[in-house]
Amino acid sequence: MSSTQDSQPQQPITLDAETIAEYLHQNPEFFEQNPDILAELNISHQVSGAISLVERQLSALRDQNKKLKAQLEGLIQIARDNDKLNDRMHRLIISLMDANSLNDIYIALDDSLRGDFEADAVTIKLFIDPNQTNIDPDSDLIQTIFVPLEDSRLDSFKNILSNEKPVCGPLKPEQLSYLFDDQADDIKSTALIPLGGDLCSSSGCNYLGILAIGSHDENRFHANIGTLFLNNLGDILSRGIRPYVAEKETHE
Repeated sequence: MSSTQDSQPQQPITLDAETIAEYLHQNPEFFEQNPDILAELNISHQVSGAISLVERQLSALRDQNKKLKAQLEGLIQIARDNDKLNDRMHRLIISLMDANSLNDIYIALDDSLRGDFEADAVTIKLFIDPNQTNIDPDSDLIQTIFVPLEDSRLDSFKNILSNEKPVCGPLKPEQLSYLFDDQADDIKSTALIPLGGDLCSSSGCNYLGILAIGSHDENRFHANIGTLFLNNLGDILSRGIRPYVAEKETHE
C-alpha cells in the first residue's frame, strides 16, 4: 500500500533566469556537450526572424571589438600628439639655449609659441629692474616686459601668483587689457604661468615674473586642462631668464 505522499505527482523545479545564467557561466562547455539543445535553441532578434546563440555571441564580440579599436585609436592619437608636443618643446629648449640675451629669449619664446603652438598672443611681465640686466637700454622690451612688483595693476594677479601653478581660463577685462593691450578684446581664454616659482620658500616667493598665453578660442585654455606642459614651460623659461638677472640676485 503506497503512502499519500507517493501518490502525489512531483512538482517541477522552477529555475529563475539568474540561476540559469550563473550555471552557464560556470559551465561554458554546456552547449558543446549538448549540441542537440543548441541546434534547437532560437533567440529572438530585434529585427524579424531568429538568430542563433553563436551569431548573437559573434555580434557582441564585434561590438566589443569596435569599442576596443576606438580606444586603441584614441591612445595612438594621444601618443602622436605627445610626440609632436615633445618635438616642439625640444625646438623651444634649443632656441632658448642658443639665446645670448633677454631679447633673444623673448624673440625665441614668442616665435615658438605663435608658430609651433599656435598661440594668438604672448606676453611676459618681469618683476625685474632692467638696469640690473644685460638688456639693451634702447630695446623696446624695456617698456613692455619690465614692470615693478609694486605696480597696482598686478594686484588682480596676486591670487594666481599665490597658487604657484599655472592658471587657465577667461580673464577679467582689466586683466586682459593690462596683458594684451590692443589685442585684449580678441582674447577669449588665457594660460597664466608664474615664472621663478621654484624660488619659493617658507618666507615667500621671489617671482621673476609671469607669462601669459592668449587664444581666440574660449575652449583652448579652460579650468580643467592639464597643466604639466605649462609647468614645464614655466620651469624652462625661468631657468633661461635667471642667468641674465644673476647680478640682481647676488646683490640681494
